[in-house]
Amino acid sequence: MSAKKMTKKQICDAAVGMYLDNPSRFSLSAVANQLEIPRSQIYQNFPTKNAVLRFFYQDCFEQYLKQTDELEDYQDFSLEEKLSHMVYTHFELFQREKEFVEDTFKDLIAKASAKSKFQQMLEDRIDLLLSQSHGDASLLSQFIVKELFYLFRFWLQDESDEAEQTMELTDKLISFASEVLGSQIFSKGIDLGRTLWDQDLIRFKPQGLNILARALMQRYS
Repeated sequence: MSAKKMTKKQICDAAVGMYLDNPSRFSLSAVANQLEIPRSQIYQNFPTKNAVLRFFYQDCFEQYLKQTDELEDYQDFSLEEKLSHMVYTHFELFQREKEFVEDTFKDLIAKASAKSKFQQMLEDRIDLLLSQSHGDASLLSQFIVKELFYLFRFWLQDESDEAEQTMELTDKLISFASEVLGSQIFSKGIDLGRTLWDQDLIRFKPQGLNILARALMQRYS
């Protein structure tokens, strides 16, 4: 009898459940035993145990795209609405397995030694949204995703009722970013920034930009 075939999502769902039960005993072999499939089927899809755990985040992004495709009027959304939809949809999806996200997001995604596929997916999506609204703004996508990661981590630590502090911060940041992106000065600033970047005269640091963003928010709030 041939072995049953499992999708990557089915394997990931089993892995996440097993990881939450006992992280120290989590392994691809244990996942294969639980699903009653050969280990080779696991390794055909995921080379390491971290790879199968990271797939949770990739699947969240795919679900976000699916939800986007189901919105008939999405093309009429403003940039601010599209960014809000992306962020809040991920909050909603992460909430379903918040304990897992709390335990893995920092090490597997935000502070990973190499860029994850989830991060690349977000960068590509933001590139697309910015290009549709304001032309070539690819210089900003990596910075925006990094700041988005800080926002996700803030949400994970938010103990306010129904994450009210995160919701307020998210709304203000997206509104502020959309206003800046929509200004006439922005396109000229992008050209200048790209020139400075290409000539290695500057390298953006998220910590410094965080301070600047907070100062600007206080100034114009």
